[in-house]
Order: sequence, then C-alpha cells, then structure tokens
Amino acid sequence: MATIRDVAKRAGVSVATVSRVINDNGKVSDKTSRRVKRSIAALGFEPDFLARTWRTRVTHTIAAVVADNTSPHHGIALREASAVALEHNYTLILCTTYFDSQIEKQYLRMLRERRVDGVLLNTVGQSENEIRALTKSGIPVVLLNRPLANQGRLVDAVVVDSYRGARDLVEHLIRVGHRRIAMAYDQALNEFHKRERLRGYKDALRASNLPYNPELIRATRLSHDSGIECAQNQLVFSPRPTALFAAGYGTGLATLAMLRAQGLRIPTDICFAMFDDVTWGDFIDPPLTTVRNPAQELGRQAMELVFARLADRKRPAQEIRLAPSLVVRRSCGAPKIDETLRAQSEQTQIALTMDPSDAVIAAWQGL
Repeated sequence: MATIRDVAKRAGVSVATVSRVINDNGKVSDKTSRRVKRSIAALGFEPDFLARTWRTRVTHTIAAVVADNTSPHHGIALREASAVALEHNYTLILCTTYFDSQIEKQYLRMLRERRVDGVLLNTVGQSENEIRALTKSGIPVVLLNRPLANQGRLVDAVVVDSYRGARDLVEHLIRVGHRRIAMAYDQALNEFHKRERLRGYKDALRASNLPYNPELIRATRLSHDSGIECAQNQLVFSPRPTALFAAGYGTGLATLAMLRAQGLRIPTDICFAMFDDVTWGDFIDPPLTTVRNPAQELGRQAMELVFARLADRKRPAQEIRLAPSLVVRRSCGAPKIDETLRAQSEQTQIALTMDPSDAVIAAWQGL
C-alpha cells in the first residue's frame, strides 16, 4: 500500500507539500498540485482519515440528533441539510432518539467524544448539561425547530412559527363559517410548539369574539401499537364540532383513521385540517387543508448556521424564525354557505363549483 512518502518521492516534492495538497491547506502552485494529484492517482494512495483528523481536529462530519425520523417534515429537512453538508464536503450522520431524553444525552456525549464538527439538535429536553459540554469543547450546536434559550455560547436556532401557522388556520376555519372548532394534539409534541399552537388557536377565536371552550381541546396519547385506538377513545366530543384541527402529523394520521372508522365523511359530516403538510395531502379524497412547514428551508438554514458558526465562533447567538404557509384544499369546506353569498357575483358562482371554502373566501373579499 502506497504511503504519503511514496507520493512525495514520485512527485519530487516534500511530504509537507503533499499534505497541503491533500488538505487543501496552504499555498501550492497549480503546477505542483497537479503533479501531486497525478502521483496520488498513479499510486492509488488513500489518505489516512483518522490520522488526518487527529492532526487537524476536523472530522468533516456533522451529526443530526432528532427525536423522530419518520415524519415527512423531518425527512425533507434532513435531506436538505445533507445536501448543504455535501456542498461543503461534509458528511451528515443521523442519530434518532425516539423521544427518549436518556438516548439523546447518550448520543450527545458520544458525539463530543468523537469530535464531530457540529450538531443539529431536535432536542426533547433535559440535555442542557450535554449541550454546554459540547460547546465548551468548541462544537457548535444548532437547535432544529426548537427556540433559542439560555444554552450558552456556540448555540444557534432555526424554528418554525407555530403560533402563526395555527392562528392562520383557525382564522380560515372561522372565515368559512365554523364556530365550534376542536383541536387535538399528541402529548409527545414538543412543549414549545404545543403551547404556541394552542395560543394561536385561542387568539384566533378571541379576534372573532368567539369563546374558548377547553372541552374542545384533546391531548391524545399516540403509540406505534395503539395510536388509532387511543385517538378513538379520546377524540369524543358532544355535541360534535363542525371542524377538527389536528395540531401535528401523528395526531393527524390517527384522527383521519378514527373519523373514517366511525363512518364520518370529510367535509360533509365534519371538516378536518392539520398542522404539518404531507406529500400525499393533495391526492387523497378529499384533499387536505394543512399548515405547510417550511421543512426544506429549515434544513438548509440550520446547516448554513453550522458553517457560519464554524467560520466565526465569536458572533452573537442567532435565532431564525420561519413562517409556515396555509394550504387550503377541500377538507374544511363551510358547514353552511349562505344563499346570499352564492348570488353575489358570477366569479363566486364559478368558484362554488370548484371548492365551497374558496368560494366563501372570495365572497368575503368582494370578488
């Protein structure tokens, strides 16, 4: 097996020059660099990654520690983060904690020992000491869809505005005529997003002078084995609401299954909308109204923050807030469309043949 000395001898340069070419570190003329690379190719030389890492203390590795890798939102974000890492000649490795804080702590300790260059962390909480240990070792952390708190230096954050997304969706439901709107969320939902989505729900009601009824809020307990059964037992309302807002991906799937198991038609019997867009939401019957998380932007911005921090470790901590978008489809049509709205304009009549909820919005806007 060829060594770095063999490469240097064949190219007629020093070992230090070969090292600079391999690591792209230091001034080497184009002519010399080409000669060294030809020697590397001719000899089939492969640099010792571990030895190079030990010398430079740079592993060219970023770790993503996430609670769950099964949702489309996380999958898209990690795919985009990986693409950005590759653009910088870095590798992204995935660590899944399964919403277990002890597993999260174990991963963070292991990553610090293995000297990764940065961490994307979708924390489930209780890992403040491990985060501080990482940053004390010079390893930057970017919180992935978690708000910036007092985690110390070298910590940045990218977070989706859950409050804005929930409020926009509930305001849409109110605009199309709903007055009894229920909300369901999984108790495993991160506390910050749970609180912000509930706050958006309440403020939307308040802005329309509608009362907040805690009986319309359900905290479901989902699991891989009995998620649908739990949802069936917990999502019981009397009288039934006209619209149901599922405040997360897992809750949305269980709620859809529960509604269909009870023979309820969407949107004829009950209207349905959910937080977290899904790739198949436009293809089921009826197509789902959702709050679309900017997952692609989340992954890209988070990884770019890692490299920005590696380039400047002294800059102030930064939190980037991303705005979700409301995608209106046919699953949350109005419970009753006033006949006067039907006749308001030719444009509204045309829209009614396509989507009742869109027609009401058009009428309210005076189109």
